[in-house]
Amino acid sequence: MKKYLLIIFSCLLCFSCLAQTSGLKFHDGKFKIVQFTDLHWVESDSYKLKNDSTYNLMREIIRTERPDLVILTGDVVVSWNALRGWKRLAGLFAEEKMPFAVTFGNHDEETDMNNAQILEYLRTVPYNLTYDAEKLSGSGNCALPVLSSDGKSEKWVLYLMDSHNLTQDRSFGYYDWIKHDQIDWYRRTSDQFTTRNKRTLPSLAFFHIPLPEHETARWVCREFGEKQEGVCASNINSGLLSSFIEKKDVIGVFVGHDHNNDYMVDWNGNIALAYGRKTGYPSAYNEVLSRGARVINLHEEEASFDSYIIDLDGTYFHYTFEQKNQGTGIPRFSGSFIQEFLVANWEDARWDQEMEMFKEAGMKYLIYAPALLTDEKGKTTTNYPSSLTKKKQQNKTLEKCLRSAQKNGIKIFIGLNFNDRWWKVDYDADWLVGQMEIGNKVADELVALYKGKYPDAMYGWYWVWEVDNLNCMTAERQAILAKALNTNLDHLSEITPDMPFMLSPFMNHKVGGNAEEYGKMWETVFAQTHFRFGDIFSPQDCVGAGGLNLDNLSDWFSKLKQAVNTKPGLKFWGNVETFDQQFWVSAPLTRVKKQLDIVNGYVSNLICFAYSHYNSPFVVSNEYHQAYLQYCKEGKLPKVNVPQDVKNVLMLKASKGMEISWIPGSLEHVAGFNIYSNGTLLKKLQVHGNDFPTSFTDKEGNEDNVYEVSTYNVLDEESAKQKAINK
Repeated sequence: MKKYLLIIFSCLLCFSCLAQTSGLKFHDGKFKIVQFTDLHWVESDSYKLKNDSTYNLMREIIRTERPDLVILTGDVVVSWNALRGWKRLAGLFAEEKMPFAVTFGNHDEETDMNNAQILEYLRTVPYNLTYDAEKLSGSGNCALPVLSSDGKSEKWVLYLMDSHNLTQDRSFGYYDWIKHDQIDWYRRTSDQFTTRNKRTLPSLAFFHIPLPEHETARWVCREFGEKQEGVCASNINSGLLSSFIEKKDVIGVFVGHDHNNDYMVDWNGNIALAYGRKTGYPSAYNEVLSRGARVINLHEEEASFDSYIIDLDGTYFHYTFEQKNQGTGIPRFSGSFIQEFLVANWEDARWDQEMEMFKEAGMKYLIYAPALLTDEKGKTTTNYPSSLTKKKQQNKTLEKCLRSAQKNGIKIFIGLNFNDRWWKVDYDADWLVGQMEIGNKVADELVALYKGKYPDAMYGWYWVWEVDNLNCMTAERQAILAKALNTNLDHLSEITPDMPFMLSPFMNHKVGGNAEEYGKMWETVFAQTHFRFGDIFSPQDCVGAGGLNLDNLSDWFSKLKQAVNTKPGLKFWGNVETFDQQFWVSAPLTRVKKQLDIVNGYVSNLICFAYSHYNSPFVVSNEYHQAYLQYCKEGKLPKVNVPQDVKNVLMLKASKGMEISWIPGSLEHVAGFNIYSNGTLLKKLQVHGNDFPTSFTDKEGNEDNVYEVSTYNVLDEESAKQKAINK
């Protein structure tokens, strides 16, 4: 009986907590938060004009943004007669019918009310959602779940925590710290949400005093936004951030306290540490920023959010944060390139198949390039209807792609234009800038044709021109490169300021500049270019093409990471090559996993070249796809049986060279066939769908050669070699 009573009590407790925070839900997949911070409201006649200005600013931002929730992150009313100030603010939220919640700052208790009394009052006013979840250190520690658009499930969690006031013992520093009982409560609550929903819910945390990591994170990843003063955090690090990282749910931490800071640090896609913009007009010291707020837009089906600063003059520092590896800690692809020759004859049904495969593999980005191509002979073709080409040199594959992507929730980066003359490196600045101007015309046409029709699918731009560590190492070439990039960046910022811009350079350690020189080259280019917050630098890892290898990959990416850190707000992604250029076949998944592990340590997101070409079940053996899915689930590759030996291996003199033929023993687990000549691997022949090769002609071979054939699986584990018999 006691067991059943305990179960009933637990259920009632869960429903009680949810009831206290009811009403927060997504609307058509969107949920908006406005963070006001540091009002420093002084209830006094001498401060009336400043209080009125603060009140009017808040009302204007609420009416402009129409958020679903307002969160005040501390130092709200900081004077005697505090209740009068709180009542006026509560009246604003009641007038605007605006749900709100409060975290307390170090000055809120320096009044004639303590935080517990303030919370007791707030619990009596409409639209307040702040409460004490448990008896913990401080006041207002609580969790606010945000429900789905249909109200049937929990999608996000918002944690509010009291960061306290000053230390009692100044030997520990000036500001207090979030206590262990609060951290333990967060960990238990996080586990409860995870258990109840059978998955980790993306979450945000709000409190007043910044963490020590608001400073130390800047040493690893460059902040963007305003940093006009030092970080005034506690000297004691009580481990809250480590709990956020371990639980993998809190992906954004938002604070106030330092009035001249509003920056954000994207910590390699693991978590974002951010300040709000000071809201209140009363100044506590020399304050240099205009008054405003931070806006945060949550995405219902993704662990990501958009954020920006707003004041009366406009918005600034727009940025999209997305959690790396979907919060699993397992490096994985979020997207892939796809090329025209593969999709030229696809109809809608085939595109839908591809998009479904992307979703099954956990990918949401597809990079399709270029929209306009000029070949070595000067012939120009487009994959959309264009005034820049003849009608017979156009097709409509891009629209088919966008139509399917819009239907399936996939985001497309569209490559603008490319001219094969680029590879000859015989051009001057005028020619290259002219090509960029053609790219701008392509962008204009694409926006007119498709942006309104496929607004979610037409997500970003891809700069098709691949820069290397050989041909842009001089100051002159770097200036030309920067001018070319700016020609596109400036135009795209005008016509599509919300669409991120991506480029994917490459490198070859055998020629040109070394890792350090290549990093310095990009630092010089970044200093001259107009990249926006949220644009993406995604170098190829070059392992598939042979430009780098597993031994030097880390060195090159570490130097490029340093270069990216010189450009605030520029995202650093990694483009992992899933092919083996020696034979143009799929790379073994064992090698790809090692690439993922290395590159993941430096970047905030991972894409690949190219899942659609080298890992798709519609192109190669389905086991590449199935093994990858299992890896994403378990963090390790599955064991795959070594395929059976081939049979009846024969060699026959052909009109040119020698023909080697064989009969597969069994097709199970066969990803391809290895052909050896005199003990050296001569060729890898890959299985394509249901097409299993059974012969190969060595045009340079002769009857004296010793040929052997084996099978291999997706891990590149091979069967015994079978020697060919002269027929």
